[in-house]
Amino acid sequence: MEQQRGISIALMGIDGSGKTSLLTHLGRAFDDAGLEWVNVGRKSVIRQAADTGGYPGASLERLWLEAWRLLFGGGHRSGSPVDAVIPLQFEGMTTDRFIELLPDSVAGVRRSGPVSTMWTEYAIDQIVRAEAVEPALRRGAIALSDGFGYKSAAKVLRIARELPDPAIPDETLDRFSDLIRTAYGDAYLQPDIGILLDADPERSYEWRRGLGRLGPAEDLWLAGRTGRAAFVDLQSAVAQDLVDAAKAWGWHVLRVDGRPQRTTAEEAMDIVLRHRRVRERVGDRRKET
Repeated sequence: MEQQRGISIALMGIDGSGKTSLLTHLGRAFDDAGLEWVNVGRKSVIRQAADTGGYPGASLERLWLEAWRLLFGGGHRSGSPVDAVIPLQFEGMTTDRFIELLPDSVAGVRRSGPVSTMWTEYAIDQIVRAEAVEPALRRGAIALSDGFGYKSAAKVLRIARELPDPAIPDETLDRFSDLIRTAYGDAYLQPDIGILLDADPERSYEWRRGLGRLGPAEDLWLAGRTGRAAFVDLQSAVAQDLVDAAKAWGWHVLRVDGRPQRTTAEEAMDIVLRHRRVRERVGDRRKET
């Protein structure tokens, strides 16, 4: 009997919307139901590929490092380049560690940096889909990701608009915005089940601050603005981009409004269980037991 194809699930939302927590809840639910699932989030796949060696491990490592280095776009603090905190070798890449090494402010960031980060991350997502998601689906597993690349793309484009750099005009950024939304809307990258966590940026700010310092692209630090207002301004704009894309793609939208995470997880699991192939698998597992 031919192996039934698996199901891909992607979560999307602004920084601090609870995507990683929801992945954990869903993973436990799949475990309880006896369903095989694989974490195909970008970070997880890159770490696993780095451990196995060979293609695509080395390529993903290099792309990941350069995506971070490009993000800073030549920015400096008192003449010292801030991208010097990014290690040259993947073994030294710990996101939390280098974030703590960043200065409180940065100057001179150019649009070409964040824009190139967007295209570099898109290349990563193409590889992840072909080399991690597809193999999982072919063997019938659930491929679950706590992120979807369009969110990062929308965010860096919003940051680029805040940078006073005429080298890449606003009109070009408009075209890039249309292009990247179309690219991620292609059936190749679209999941079988897409769930947008539509979160309040004010709540997300409180949650993110509770974890420590914000990441360099979570507020407008690259454009010279930090703090609550900078976070809320950026994330509110990104949230609207995500809602528009989710509606165009037919994704499910879950409002994150302060309810317990367990409630959000239950709603997400209800969405997943409405998918025919998931229902069939759960039913088959129950028959076996």
